[in-house]
Amino acid sequence: MQEPTIEDLSAAAHFFMEEWPTILKPWGFTRTAGRVHGVLLVSPSPLNADELLASTGVSRGGLSTQLNALQSAGLVERLRILGQRQDRFEAVRDGQLIREALAAHWEKKTVQPMKSMEQSLAAIAGKDDLHWFETVYSLRRTLTPESNKQK
Repeated sequence: MQEPTIEDLSAAAHFFMEEWPTILKPWGFTRTAGRVHGVLLVSPSPLNADELLASTGVSRGGLSTQLNALQSAGLVERLRILGQRQDRFEAVRDGQLIREALAAHWEKKTVQPMKSMEQSLAAIAGKDDLHWFETVYSLRRTLTPESNKQK
């Protein structure tokens, strides 16, 4: 029996693959990363690079870049299968792990740069800047997960 292909998936799966890139974008991922991740989430089995290329229409270089980003964020795992030339890729399917990976990625893309900016601003801001500097500082505090846990 042959494995089902992306084309064999349900209308709901195709709808999800169209919408998922929009959902991931505010978390700091590109639409292309969202497309790749969506295909891997709905795929019934891990896919190799050629299968992902055919399913997403992404260039080989773009696919490599997005797979690296998704792996480093903890959303995709690379599977090295003994005796096979190409690695396969599989999306993490545990909802809690996905949530934690998204939160960590967002922190890296949003909160960490704000912390760096604050340090620079604190070094150069004068008395005239305090009215807006406090707004920026308090915004970062509300975005930091540790701050939200203490409330």
